[in-house]
Amino acid sequence: MIMASARAKKQSLAIMLLIIALAMAVVAAEDQQPVELLVRGDDMGHTLDVNLGFIKAHTEGIVTSASLMPPSAYFDDAVKRCKDHPRLAPGVHVTLMATVPMRPVSPPDQVSSLIAPDGFFYHGLEDFLKAKPKIAEVEKEVRAQIQKCIDTGLRFIYLDWHMASSGGKDRPDIVELFQRLSREYKLLYTHDTQDVDGRYSGAKFFSASLEAWGSQRLPDGHLVYWCGPDLPEATRLKFLESLQKLQPGTWYTICHPGLYARRQAQSVAVLCSQDVKDIIHARGIRLISYTDLWNRKFNPK
Repeated sequence: MIMASARAKKQSLAIMLLIIALAMAVVAAEDQQPVELLVRGDDMGHTLDVNLGFIKAHTEGIVTSASLMPPSAYFDDAVKRCKDHPRLAPGVHVTLMATVPMRPVSPPDQVSSLIAPDGFFYHGLEDFLKAKPKIAEVEKEVRAQIQKCIDTGLRFIYLDWHMASSGGKDRPDIVELFQRLSREYKLLYTHDTQDVDGRYSGAKFFSASLEAWGSQRLPDGHLVYWCGPDLPEATRLKFLESLQKLQPGTWYTICHPGLYARRQAQSVAVLCSQDVKDIIHARGIRLISYTDLWNRKFNPK
């Protein structure tokens, strides 16, 4: 009788300890921050093949957000494709310089300090900074680009910049302007590769490193860029490893979809690959967009 009672007490204690352990595991699971991933594509509107690459990388892959270039030749096409795919969050990719010839949205005589001698935007940051564009003209052009986006009827979610158009540390006045206009137009501001700790958008940056860009100064002084050589297998494996090692938290990375340049097309192929999808599924990674981050900042529940 006594032995049976002792045995029952031991069983009861074991059950209680098991219940406590399970409860602690549930609490720990609830406290565990999930791994969230935002994959942003830059330069939508640049060319038609770029737009097609975006849609492929979104519908068949993991791209969730698209930065549109307002002065680009295929901007209207990009807008239409975004409207046809409402889960692809669009952003204003402020463009004050461009490798493919582009002109300002504003009348040229109102933003002359942004225009190179050939009548187009400067080709890169080096020439842009040497020209010392006037901040009042920069503001006029950025406002014109934002308004062009608004006038499409497509709801733009965020603002970032093309080819370091803010000038970084060399033009803090332009950085401040971008931040101020983001607040004014209620756009989520993202500081591209400098947002390593998530202070701006709420997502921390990690580099996908899928693309490589070469550049060369031509005899006439023009700086030209091109997409790099074929994607090395080591680069693909490094990207997969980065996904596998992502710690709990909210992360974003940047890519440049396209279907014409081999390196860009190969990058799209990686983003659409079964290897990537398997890692996303196995790790329970949540794919999010800038719409999710915008709602957290401006429309918290």
